[in-house]
Order: sequence, then C-alpha cells, then structure tokens
Amino acid sequence: MTLGDFKKHIERFPIGTQFKFGISEPFSWRGVYAEVAFAITENPMTREEVLAKIRLAYRGTFFGYKGGEYSYDDDTDVHFEPDSKTWTDGGYVSGWIARIENQEEYKTQEHRLVKLAF
Repeated sequence: MTLGDFKKHIERFPIGTQFKFGISEPFSWRGVYAEVAFAITENPMTREEVLAKIRLAYRGTFFGYKGGEYSYDDDTDVHFEPDSKTWTDGGYVSGWIARIENQEEYKTQEHRLVKLAF
C-alpha cells in the first residue's frame, strides 16, 4: 500500500467516523529508510485524527535509523512497525491482524501456511 492509497482509504469514511484503533506519528521505516511507517495504537481515533497523522508524513523530513534524510509522497510505500528502531519482517502486522480477527497468532507466514494446510 502506498501513502496515497492509505490516505484515500481513510478519506472514504464519513467525516467524524470513529475507529477502534489509531496510528502513531509517521517515522522512517527501518526496512527501507526511504519508506514510511506507522505504529498501530489501541487509542481510538477519528477519521480526521488519522488523516492528520498521515498528513504529517507528507510535510516532514524523516531520518533513517542509520542516517540520511527522507521525505514522502503519494507513491511512498507504507509499513507498520512498533517503532523506528524495529523491523519485524511482517510479524508486527501479522500479530495485529490475528489480534483484531481474534485468531491465532503465527510466528511466521510459513507457520501459518503449515497450520492451515495440514
């Protein structure tokens, strides 16, 4: 998903929509510093609050974990991680999905595939 896709998705909700979850301020993704990341929070947020956090990604200059300055636009890939110092290779996202869907959390997608297939 790109930053533009994420923003458009949230904009489709009616003004004042209250989400059960929220997002952190944006940060440089440790996997690729030129890409943006957010953490999911258990703090409910409105549509407008989520959009405000997304807009911060367009306005700021961000710094990579090991250096460099980055800015983001509609075509920047979006990731979700607990913080700017962590790269979970999808584990953070998988954990949140399992939690939200009240399903079992898998250590890796391979673990999930084996349990689903066999």
